Amino acid sequence: MLLLVIYTSNAQKAGIQSITISDLESHLYFLAADELQGRKSGEPGMEIAANYLASQAKKIGLEAADDNRDYFQDYIIEENSWDFEKSLISISSAEKDTLIMKEEIYMIIPPVFNDLDISGEVVFAGYGVNSEKFNYNDFNEIEVSDKIVLIMDRAPMDESGVRSKFDDYDWNNLQNFNNKYFFINTLKPKAILIVFDPKSGYNCLSDINPEYSKYFASSKKLKGVTDPYAFLYDMATKVFIIHRNVADKLLEGSGTDLQTLQKEIDESLEPHSFPIRGKIINIQLKVKKNEIAVRNVFGVVEGSDPDLKNEYLIYTAHYDHVGTDFSGDVYNGADDNASGSTALLEMAEAFKLEKYKIKRSIGFLWVSAEELGLFGSQYYTENPIIPLDETIAAINLDMVGRTRTPADTGTVMGDEINVVGADSIGVIGGLQSKILMNINEQTLAQMKMFGDYTYNDPDHPEMYFYRSDQINFARHDIPVLFYSTGTHRDYHQVSDSPDRIDYVKLKKVTDFTFMVGYNIANYKGEIIVDNPFSKWGEE
Repeated sequence: MLLLVIYTSNAQKAGIQSITISDLESHLYFLAADELQGRKSGEPGMEIAANYLASQAKKIGLEAADDNRDYFQDYIIEENSWDFEKSLISISSAEKDTLIMKEEIYMIIPPVFNDLDISGEVVFAGYGVNSEKFNYNDFNEIEVSDKIVLIMDRAPMDESGVRSKFDDYDWNNLQNFNNKYFFINTLKPKAILIVFDPKSGYNCLSDINPEYSKYFASSKKLKGVTDPYAFLYDMATKVFIIHRNVADKLLEGSGTDLQTLQKEIDESLEPHSFPIRGKIINIQLKVKKNEIAVRNVFGVVEGSDPDLKNEYLIYTAHYDHVGTDFSGDVYNGADDNASGSTALLEMAEAFKLEKYKIKRSIGFLWVSAEELGLFGSQYYTENPIIPLDETIAAINLDMVGRTRTPADTGTVMGDEINVVGADSIGVIGGLQSKILMNINEQTLAQMKMFGDYTYNDPDHPEMYFYRSDQINFARHDIPVLFYSTGTHRDYHQVSDSPDRIDYVKLKKVTDFTFMVGYNIANYKGEIIVDNPFSKWGEE
């Protein structure tokens, strides 16, 4: 620890002084410009961003370590999406001719990979809720094994359709479909159909936001890389979001309808579940396939020590975002994650200026397709440019340019707003290596910053440990640190624009993360992994 203090106190000023607010602002305004159209993977704006990062890496003087020596690592994402022109829903009964429907339908579990043909009898199960605490169970008197279950979203509501009839956290938590699914799955139904409840005012997913329907109509995976969870998909109960018209046609002839059923359940707070007799639903979904060409950007500053330069610290930040909304407004992604990408550019320049004073080598990896499923970092760790056994640690930056304001309260996109204050940084990681955590904590003290460890728990409900690119390094037992200033009111909104970045805070974070890397690069001992990720969960 004394050695660490000596090294950091003797760190030269040239590198850290090269990190300036004006340079940060210049890079960020370019990456988050409207002209880049939200940097969606596979689209022209993303390619512009990739070329910009590669040109800056060359200008800085980073070494291109890839085979082509052009700073790029190319790979392919396979996209599978429903072909609605060739897909259909049919409802057959003994009394009537088979009804063919072309209404929108989305399978949300499991991901879209192959054509699907599923048929079965249907059971209506209210809201699909089971709660011992409130003595309410929509499945009490029905058998759903090997049947297709039709449920409404949410839970019993007041007359306005805004508040739950049970104003209680536990009850409101039951409206979460994940909680419903875990119970319903144990009953072994063939599939689950979700329909928006009448009081919601929605008939289908696209009524809420057309972007949601795009999201649920497709899934993506890396070409040539086996999905480690593929075996689970065949075991999972299939879940569909259906149009209200489909539910109405299923209930037609039963003596009731969805609106009446909701009213009766909400007023009595008793289940009104029953099998829909004499009808069979058949869902046929066809898949169309597409390939998306994407690229990571990578460059290196070589260390000065003849032996330690063969050990690498890798900085990562994703440079992609989510494109535009259905009306053409741009999701600029200034904080998410032009901020982290910009910080890496400035740190790369700083380390280049300090190259004769750093012992280990430093890699800078701008990854793509994080927003599609952490694919860029997954591809890199499966096909590393620097061998993984030479990679001693990885530091990931994702959303590092904001400071809490009075407007940052409540939730956004289903996440709690948790953006930190001016002198704080959210810290996740350091759990695999005590040495890495010590370096992090000493550098916080050195830079007069405070670490917020609220979400540094792999079992935290928000699961932040698994939600950014550091997880793909951790899975290979490379110790990680993940820094973020947190989720704010503009997270995944078109309002995440460059003018809302706190550039003083962004410089402070960039300075700090530079010094963390400087201290790791010059640490005299071995970066020991004393709690490898691969051993987590073992007794």
